[in-house]
Formats: sequence, structure tokens, C-alpha cells
Amino acid sequence: MDLVSEPFHFLVVLAAGILAGAGNTVAGGGTILSFPILVWMGLPEQIANATNTLGLLAGSGGGAWSYRGRIRGQKGWELLWVPALLGGALGAVLLLVLPPDWFVTAAPWLVIGSAGLVAADPLIRRHLSAFAPGERPMRTSLAALFLVAIYGGYFGAGIGILVLFTLRLVGVADLHDANGLKNLLVTGIKGVAAVGFIMSGVVVWSVALIMIVGSTLGGWGAGRLIQKVDQNELRWIVVATGIAMGVIMMLG
Repeated sequence: MDLVSEPFHFLVVLAAGILAGAGNTVAGGGTILSFPILVWMGLPEQIANATNTLGLLAGSGGGAWSYRGRIRGQKGWELLWVPALLGGALGAVLLLVLPPDWFVTAAPWLVIGSAGLVAADPLIRRHLSAFAPGERPMRTSLAALFLVAIYGGYFGAGIGILVLFTLRLVGVADLHDANGLKNLLVTGIKGVAAVGFIMSGVVVWSVALIMIVGSTLGGWGAGRLIQKVDQNELRWIVVATGIAMGVIMMLG
């Protein structure tokens, strides 16, 4: 299935990868930009989703690489790999065996709700001591990350917002630090799912390879720029992006 033999289609897919990679690095939501384009180009929904997952994987990796200094300076985050990878693998299985509309229906509400939680984060941390780091909240947060990872492996639009808030529950107080870890964990979640899609033969490689190049450039560039933004400004960028994504998903 060759959809990028024409220069126009090639440029459209490349631009979609760049924009989606940048969007995922900032606050998530790159799928909202690229997935509809792949469907518009003629890919069946399941194949478009699988191809999009692989195509945007490098963008999250590029964003994580741009945050590597902050990530290395944090401790204990390795524990988060367990629910992230297990959830991502389960989500990929669900995409291959269940109707695709199930998670897509819930996605707008998840994204908008998470954006609201990020906006209210200072108030939550000030008044709800139960959310402070500790044994029971940590278990709860890891379970939440597992559920988010399932969604990420299945469809994943707006997963950056969900992972970002989950990291705040874990106790990552600095939003820039959380954003770096978010990119790293999303890379793991999407990476596990992409392996499953590749093994199942549902990836269109001509499209995915172009998106990999575009998303890498977009993710790396956005990751370099966003670290210069004030934390409060970054919070509201995340909130605005999340609400916009949710509304677009509802209208779509």
C-alpha cells in the first residue's frame, strides 16, 4: 500500500510527523494531528492507528533525549517502567482484537478531565495530603499509570496529558522534570505497542518511515525550546492543548 509516491502526499505525511512530534513533546496530542490525516489518505482505521504509533515513536524519543539531563538527575523513576510496559503491551493486544470505537469514545473526556487536573495541580497538592508521595499513593499511582498505558497502547490520543498528571501524583513536583519523564515513558509504552503491531503486519512502512523522520525533528526541536518556558506558563500551555485536543476529538 503505497500512499506517499506523490510529492504532495509525501510532504503532507512529513508535516504531520513534525507537528505531531512537537505536540507530543509539549503536552501530548500529536495523534490528533496525524491520525486523521492517515485515515484521510485512505488507510483503514486500525492500520492508520498502528502506523501512526510507530511513526510518532521517534518523536517521543527525541523529546526524551532533549530532557536527558533532567531525567538523569531524578531517582526512583525506573519503577515506573513496569506498569508502563505491561500496560502498553496489553493495549496493543486490545487494538488488534477489539472494536476500535471503544476507547476512542472515552478519549475526549479523559483528555479534557486530565487537562483540568493539571490546571488544578497547585490547589490539589496544597489541600489533598493523601496525594503526597507515600506507600499507598505510590501503589495507586502505579495502578493509574498501568491503566493509562493500556489506553496508550490501544489508541493513545492525549496520553501525554494523562501520563503527566500521573507523574505529578507519584511526586514529581517540577513540571519540566515530569515532562521529560513523560516523554520517556510514552516512548516505552508506544514502543512496546509498536513491536506488537509490527509482528502482526498491520504497519504501512512507507508512511511510518516518513513520519519517523518528521516526528524526530519535531520532538527534538520542541523539547529544546519548551525547557526555556516558565513552569506556570508551561502548565497553561498543557491545559490549553489538552482542552483543544478534547474538543477536536469530540467534533471529529
